[in-house]
Amino acid sequence: GRLPYQPRFTVLKAILSRILYLIAPSLSSHPPSRRPVRLAFSTMKLAKSYYGDSGKDANMKPSNLSSTLEKLYAWEKKLYKEVKDEERLRVIYEREFKRLKVLDNRGAESSKIDAAQASVRKLLTKLNVCIKAIDAISSRIHKLRDEELQPQVTALIHGLIRMWKSMLKCHQKQFQAIMESKTRSLKANTGFRRDSSLRATVELEMELLTWCSRFSDWINTQKCFIDSLNGWLLNCLLYEPEETLDGRVPFSPGRIGAPPIFVICHDWSEGVKRISEEGVANALHNFASSLRQLWERQDEEQRQRLKAEYISKDFERRLRTLRMERGRMQQDQDAMSDKTGVSIVSSESGVSPLDDLKVDLDSISTRFDEERAQHKEAVKSMHHAASNSLQGGLIPIFEALENFTSKALKAYEQVRIQNAAQSSEGGKK
Repeated sequence: GRLPYQPRFTVLKAILSRILYLIAPSLSSHPPSRRPVRLAFSTMKLAKSYYGDSGKDANMKPSNLSSTLEKLYAWEKKLYKEVKDEERLRVIYEREFKRLKVLDNRGAESSKIDAAQASVRKLLTKLNVCIKAIDAISSRIHKLRDEELQPQVTALIHGLIRMWKSMLKCHQKQFQAIMESKTRSLKANTGFRRDSSLRATVELEMELLTWCSRFSDWINTQKCFIDSLNGWLLNCLLYEPEETLDGRVPFSPGRIGAPPIFVICHDWSEGVKRISEEGVANALHNFASSLRQLWERQDEEQRQRLKAEYISKDFERRLRTLRMERGRMQQDQDAMSDKTGVSIVSSESGVSPLDDLKVDLDSISTRFDEERAQHKEAVKSMHHAASNSLQGGLIPIFEALENFTSKALKAYEQVRIQNAAQSSEGGKK
């Protein structure tokens, strides 16, 4: 069923009470020795040092969230050590106490009983110091948690709310801008700067993948932070799920009277679990994939352009050769005609020796026309891919970012900071 909020050190206090109850009858039957008193005086300094640290830090100015978490971590390490020491001493104490009871029941010699009793008193004093130290450390942790951690977490959430509001406005304007540019004709660069265009496309693809990775890391880091913080707080609660006829009642720190920081972090943790960055990540990956397709189209266009340029240069070279050969043969024919008065043909069959060159030129011209047509088609395909990549890729990205930031803002605004702050102020009064 539902249990009221109880700090962890109350359990340790209960253990100490049980120990005192067990040992009281035995101790009352024998006069106390002076040695345990001297031991108590020396060992109590340890517990006072913990209380002293708590008092000295009371008037210190609040630090930042990072240093507060570091202080909490340091105090938790001290608390862990003291609890382990208490557990170890308790096991030894129970063993020695049983031994004392056996000696007492058997009517053992007084010296043996006194020695056993002294050992038990010594252990009890150490246990008492451990419990006091645990109590002091726990109080210090609670003081840090309520007076430093809570206002710092509240300020952080307020800052994140302002951030999400600013980001939402920004992404809304970006989405509106890209939607208004939908009618514009976007074309990829062609010509002599194709290498730089290819590099720019590849760099943009890499930047998008980096953006996606860092965005996911950023969101997951926030989720891990609040999950760890809320998990640490939950470990401080003695809570048993409440069962009703309708099933298990959802956990609520406020219902069991936990301090405000528990309510804040629980709401924060549940809120971030409801938002997912998967839509933004998918949009970024899809845009990166479309850029890869654009890069392939650009590469194909460059290959077709170079091939067409090569054929064009080969055609011009052969054409110049044909013209030079035709001019030379015409000069030779004119010279022979002047001497003999007879027109000279190039071969017995009457076919001109330049006919082979003309056939080659016709073939090259046909190939050039084909390659030029393919290059035009490649350019058209590249422009189409560029237009689809930029608009078809950016629109889903900014739409996903707008939806994500809107949900994130709503989740943070639903954290009950105001109610927690009022509850905290009411508790101080």
